[in-house]
Amino acid sequence: MRVLVTGASRGIGRALVVELSTRGMEVVATARNAADLDGLPSVANLPLDVTSDASVAAVAEAAGPIDVLVNNAAVSIAAPVEATPAGAARDMFDTNVLGPLRMIGAFVPAMRSRGGGLVVNVSSVAGRAVFPLNGVHAASKHALEAMSEGLALEAGPLGIRVLVCQLGGVATGMYQNQPRFTDPAYAELHKAQEEGFAEHAAHQATPEAVAGPIADALQAAVNGPTFARVPIGKDAEWVLAERARLDDAGWVARVQAMR
Repeated sequence: MRVLVTGASRGIGRALVVELSTRGMEVVATARNAADLDGLPSVANLPLDVTSDASVAAVAEAAGPIDVLVNNAAVSIAAPVEATPAGAARDMFDTNVLGPLRMIGAFVPAMRSRGGGLVVNVSSVAGRAVFPLNGVHAASKHALEAMSEGLALEAGPLGIRVLVCQLGGVATGMYQNQPRFTDPAYAELHKAQEEGFAEHAAHQATPEAVAGPIADALQAAVNGPTFARVPIGKDAEWVLAERARLDDAGWVARVQAMR
């Protein structure tokens, strides 16, 4: 089985390349700078910018036949909705939503022509549950999950399976490095977020710890249902169960009580 992973230079993507390779899969690793992929046990390392049509087309030509596409590349921002610059939101959506869309458009037609394939979209609990200062980032994950479901409904009868992996907290460095946009009106929220992250950071899963469950879900999905969402991590399971259990008013009260 030949798998292509986007955003493989660090974090979850890099750990997943190692895990899948250990399981005997041929993995094509991609990142903006292919040199950042040195040392990986991949069969090919290719430069890829998921925000560029030309870059995606070049990878589709160079990668060869792909059985499983893993859309992992993503970025985040932390900001109150009203303080989020439209340009920053646009850039994030270009990576988190249009990036997978470009990759799907480049690889799914060939999968269909060969009789089937699997698209794995790496999402998070933010695809179903929203927290303060995460609204616009969550919007991109909601969009990714809606697009995933649409793809399954359309291409499922043609042999394409779709898997959404909903991650909880993972120590990838994304939180520390994400752009932040502040507003004095939300000073207490910003303070609470920083304190909460400091408190829970030591308990976050490592990329290596989540790579195994993602690989398990991927292998199960190859011959599984047309569409599946799989929470990755106990914290993800808890958040998603709470969001499903509560109505909108209940969820808002639950989150506000966490402050």
